[in-house]
Amino acid sequence: QKALAIWLKQLGADHPQVATSYNNIGEVHRNKGDNDKALEHHQKALAIRLKKLGPEHPDVAYSYNNIGLVHDNKGEYDKALEHHQKALAIWLKQLGADHPQVATSYNNIGGVHDNKGEYDKAHKHYQKALAIELKQLGPEHPSVATSYNNIGIVHDNEGEYDMALEHFQKALAIWLKQLGPDHPQVATSYNNIGAVYRNKGEYDHALEYHQKALAIYLKQLGPEHPHVARSYNNMAYIYKTKKDLAKAKEYWEKAYAIFSEKLGPNHPNTKSVKARLDALKE
Repeated sequence: QKALAIWLKQLGADHPQVATSYNNIGEVHRNKGDNDKALEHHQKALAIRLKKLGPEHPDVAYSYNNIGLVHDNKGEYDKALEHHQKALAIWLKQLGADHPQVATSYNNIGGVHDNKGEYDKAHKHYQKALAIELKQLGPEHPSVATSYNNIGIVHDNEGEYDMALEHFQKALAIWLKQLGPDHPQVATSYNNIGAVYRNKGEYDHALEYHQKALAIYLKQLGPEHPHVARSYNNMAYIYKTKKDLAKAKEYWEKAYAIFSEKLGPNHPNTKSVKARLDALKE
């Protein structure tokens, strides 16, 4: 905010450096789960970049990409896809088909398809991303781990649990080595492994991994972050399956409080948890 104030005064409201500042503030809001504020700042950045840099500049693609990520977080999947496709088109033209940024775009598009339940399309985009990353970045790069993780999610959603575990374990090994044991990305890996064990009916194993994830999220992201709520939600599912309804209710209430505050009452996650809580009362 301090940097933005100086740049606005010294460079004027339409300067690309001001757009960079709006973009950076937007990313902070997105990472905190404040999606409406994130969208507002990213749209300001995009408007300046379109005006000053032209419609095919890589920075314009970054804005489209970031706006796509916010729409994905908000559960607005068609808008997310529209913005990611715009970003991909620019990057393909400007950077070439083998550029790591193109792989990031494929991963983001795959993620939206995954959220829409379109698993074949998701898998296809994730595999494209992985092929580029292995070729350009090498087998131990964190981006390769992201692609392994994403492919694992598709296998999990399709009920292919052993394939899912294999990919999640590959991702976890890279992230532990490259990012360290306390990184939020490691927590995401633990969460995903926990979900597979839950789906396999190995509930104690599952809880162990979800608790590891929760501990990292609380430490690194704070108690109000949507990732913390996702951990609570995952643990509540397991307690309900184990017939510990008091514990399930406690964790779903915690998840609902965070989702309501951070994502709003109409987000799919908020609605889903509310439905679980309502079902418990019956």
